[in-house]
Amino acid sequence: MRPVYDRTLAAFRYDFPLSQILPAIKYHRQPQAIGWLGAALADFLPLYYEDQHWPEALVPVPMHLLSESARGFNQAQLLAKVLSTHLQIPLWQELHKHRRTPHQANLDLKQRRQNLHSAFCVKTTPPAHVALVDDVMTTGTTVNTLAGLLKEVGCERVEVWVLARTPEVR
Repeated sequence: MRPVYDRTLAAFRYDFPLSQILPAIKYHRQPQAIGWLGAALADFLPLYYEDQHWPEALVPVPMHLLSESARGFNQAQLLAKVLSTHLQIPLWQELHKHRRTPHQANLDLKQRRQNLHSAFCVKTTPPAHVALVDDVMTTGTTVNTLAGLLKEVGCERVEVWVLARTPEVR
């Protein structure tokens, strides 16, 4: 399946030590590292914007309210706030996950695509150019689903900014 998003920028490869740090953030309630990791991503991103326009807004990948409440935070939202502060780009938080789904990490590619069907909604018209922000990108299914939804409702360009990306994602 061809990606709907326009490009992906990842500061790191999802390998040691990030393969230890990012799960600790999410599953062991240790969000402190988001600050320095977000600063590192903010320092990395300008390398790709010398002659290009920055996104008009940052869009954190949403979690369902019950999942976010159980975790205590949305790591993508924390990361987007760090980036927003460093890069002076506003947050756009009108993308919501209204249907709770099983964790993507436990599913194969076909199941991941089916899992996210109709799980998200957009509350208002998005800016023309946004960056979806998340901690890690594996298959790209989540960001592809979200990019498709954003483009359906008027967004023209969707970039993906992540801390880390698995090697097999192209």
